Amino acid sequence: MLHVTSRGGAAAACGDSSALWYDLENPTEEEELEVEQSLGIDVPTPAERSAFEESARFYEENGSLHLTATLLGRRDEGHLVSGPVTFILTGDGKLVTVRQVRPRAFEIGHGRASARVASARSGADVMLALVEGAAERLADVLADATRDANALSVKVFDETGAFDLRTALRDLGRIGALSALVHDSLASLQRLLVYARASKGKFGLDAARVAALGRDVGELERIAETLQPRLSYLQDAMLGLINAQQTNVLKALSLATIAFVPPTLIASVFGMNFEAMTWFREPWGPWVGIALMLVAPAALFGIAKWRRWF
Repeated sequence: MLHVTSRGGAAAACGDSSALWYDLENPTEEEELEVEQSLGIDVPTPAERSAFEESARFYEENGSLHLTATLLGRRDEGHLVSGPVTFILTGDGKLVTVRQVRPRAFEIGHGRASARVASARSGADVMLALVEGAAERLADVLADATRDANALSVKVFDETGAFDLRTALRDLGRIGALSALVHDSLASLQRLLVYARASKGKFGLDAARVAALGRDVGELERIAETLQPRLSYLQDAMLGLINAQQTNVLKALSLATIAFVPPTLIASVFGMNFEAMTWFREPWGPWVGIALMLVAPAALFGIAKWRRWF
């Protein structure tokens, strides 16, 4: 899908000279070809955009600057996922973005980034507005993940122990996966801004805004890094509590074994039909059996208590 935005945020035709931003979302080959012929650029393929090496993500080609970052967005209104978003700044001040995901900063008409895009006067301004919006969105997601982790920690370490640890472990996995995606996105944005800072003189990028963005993204990245050990500690604690619960279950089973196995053994002995065991047929025989069934478990309980097995 091809969206074209001109100065002031208004829609424009692909060949309109006032157009500042060409947004390619899941583009077809015809749409890519139309933009390439109109602007004289080479739109990278999905495989090229997904590459991790810096030479494939940050480079200049035919007078255009190509920058690719991994951003969070939605795909088909599902859960948040990460995907590559390529920013192409042309020599004449146009911006082309190519993406498969839907970051909130790209939703024109919604959010703070949209207002910045509407006031942009060049493709470089549009790009910085989108990057700022993406960073703000990542900060919001990171804040939500931190809040959820803190709330989960309070529930897990509650002394009443009335919380389902298996459910908590699934919730923790969701928070950990999301925070890892946020960290990866922030790291890729940091790399993008470093390269943008080095190329600012050629493509009209505001040096002060790029530097401020770099500081903000760097701080967010440090916050995301500090969240990871906390999540790991919480996971270890939850697994330890689950193991403690399982140990208590095994203790209960052991107590049941102590209580019922000896009487079962004694009842089996008394059920033997050997002729030499004549005292089983004495009038006092059943009472001896019952006494042994009571004394044997009591003795085993006493030994277990003395040895501090439970």
